[in-house]
Amino acid sequence: MLTGDANYIKSMNRRLVLEEIIRNKSISRISISKRTGLNKATVSSQVNELLNHSLIIEKPVENYQQPGRRPINLEINPMSTYTIGIDIDRDHIRIIIINLKGMTVYNNTYDFDIRRTDQLIDILPRLLQPVIKQYDQVYQPNRLAGIGISFHGIVNEEQELLYSPPDEINLKPLLTLLEETFNVPVYADNNANMAVLAEQSFTEYQPNLYCVTLSSGIGLGILLNNEIFKGFSGYAGEVGHMIIKQNGIQCRCGNSGCFERYASDEMLKQQLTEQNIDLFDYPDYSTLKADEKTNQIFDDYISYLAVGMNNIINVFNPKKLIINSSIINNYPELLDDLKPKLISSFIDYDEILISPLGSRSSALGAAIVPLEKFLDINHLDLNDYDYTH
Repeated sequence: MLTGDANYIKSMNRRLVLEEIIRNKSISRISISKRTGLNKATVSSQVNELLNHSLIIEKPVENYQQPGRRPINLEINPMSTYTIGIDIDRDHIRIIIINLKGMTVYNNTYDFDIRRTDQLIDILPRLLQPVIKQYDQVYQPNRLAGIGISFHGIVNEEQELLYSPPDEINLKPLLTLLEETFNVPVYADNNANMAVLAEQSFTEYQPNLYCVTLSSGIGLGILLNNEIFKGFSGYAGEVGHMIIKQNGIQCRCGNSGCFERYASDEMLKQQLTEQNIDLFDYPDYSTLKADEKTNQIFDDYISYLAVGMNNIINVFNPKKLIINSSIINNYPELLDDLKPKLISSFIDYDEILISPLGSRSSALGAAIVPLEKFLDINHLDLNDYDYTH
């Protein structure tokens, strides 16, 4: 057997063992052997290596009633390492830290004007420096494993930001600076792609998943066979720029009548502000619907949202579709008005879900990427860890 083959097999076996430990939360060596088909010696060898790197810990089974020594199970060591996820939107920067079990241990937002994108190369290191210094002392021995950045724009496979209104920025110098400053790998992607990764890891562990993000714009994160689908050059999922109204509102992309100009959270909030409507005055959906002026704005919004959602469902025929919207999160009954507009002879889907992760999803997904890379695993299933983010 060639050395390369041996290393590949060893890496594959390690991945199988680690994914099984993560998936089951607490599991014995014997159970890992049975579930993976690996012999006991191979499992033992991989477990010892993971223990030596402090990625897992041994823990006696609690409430064991049988005579003799209590069995020892294996669990992920949450204090071994951490990753950082950053979401950069039009008016804020969100920074989230998760540990090895996916628990959010730090979550903060900072005011930011997207027109200052050229200043990110100064802003981000300044924000991260004290946080990393603090958490490096807590998470030992591996400390910070990596950083992920979510942009509300288009990032291609070469980590180039192709489009991020209102100004394009050269992404490479920023990523290089962060890598050199903190000596960790840094990854960047579109916010919708990051969001769908978070939804898979924390909400719906499925190989094929779709997540519509309604924020400052509208994006679609597409997971096909556990891989983000980006299309030819990275523009796949830009559903916010499909035209839903001929000769409609001018969009910053250059076209008119784009989906995001009618159904994004930003545009809905703008319409409400123009009519002096404050959603704080409407604690629930019934009070909102009872106001004639507010009800009309929401009826129009739902109609436009339905046009875009119909297009998405007809094109992709998703089993489950997750919607991430601060508006819909606050008024989940809105889906009851939307779903009747998604019925036709050709439309077919199993379920539409509201994201429980809310505005944190893109930052969480950005933190998941370096964690998967550090662990060298294909799929990070944290659905059973029941952490509230």
